[in-house]
Parts: sequence; structure tokens; C-alpha cells
Amino acid sequence: MSFVPETLILLLCSLVVFQASADISLNNYGDSAYPNRCVLDIGSSVVLLKMGQAFRLKSLPCTTIFCTGDGYGMLFTCDKKAPPDDCRYTEYLNWDDDYPNCCERKVECN
Repeated sequence: MSFVPETLILLLCSLVVFQASADISLNNYGDSAYPNRCVLDIGSSVVLLKMGQAFRLKSLPCTTIFCTGDGYGMLFTCDKKAPPDDCRYTEYLNWDDDYPNCCERKVECN
């Protein structure tokens, strides 16, 4: 994987913006049939992302893939922090909102 300066800048900016509320992983979404693209097979279709583009997976709660280039992308999901003592998380409050606002969940306490 070779990063160009623009890719590194996008990667660093994304980490700064999302790190407070996200679990982040770097994954290979490459496919030799589509060089320099992130290729997402979402079952009913294939999504092709160029470097700097993002795609929200509607089937998973608040999950976004940000293409960093050369087939690699960062997968952003909500931070898996524990609820306050004697409380539990229930439904997502803003399921259709943009990331990271979609991470907000209702808290029910005893």
C-alpha cells in the first residue's frame, strides 16, 4: 500500500474528527478488477468508492466506510463504551442521521 500525501492528510483529519466517538479499523476493500478503488459488496449491488469518498452501511447501526486509497478504507463504528452504572442502552435515537450523530442511544436506568 502506498500513501500519497493527500491520503495521509485525509486519514489524519478523519482520525482527529472521529476518534472521540468511534471504533476505527483499517481494512482492505481492494479488488484487482477496480484498481485504486474501495469495493463494497453490499449484497444487492457493488459500491465503488474513490479515495476520500465515504459510504454509510444502512444495514448496520451507524457504520461508515471511508476510502483512504489503493483499496484500503477505514471502518467507523460507534464506540463500545459501557453505559452508566445500573443502566443499559436501548434503541438508537438517530439511526438515519450522519456519523457520528447516529451513535446516540437511549439510556434506561433502574
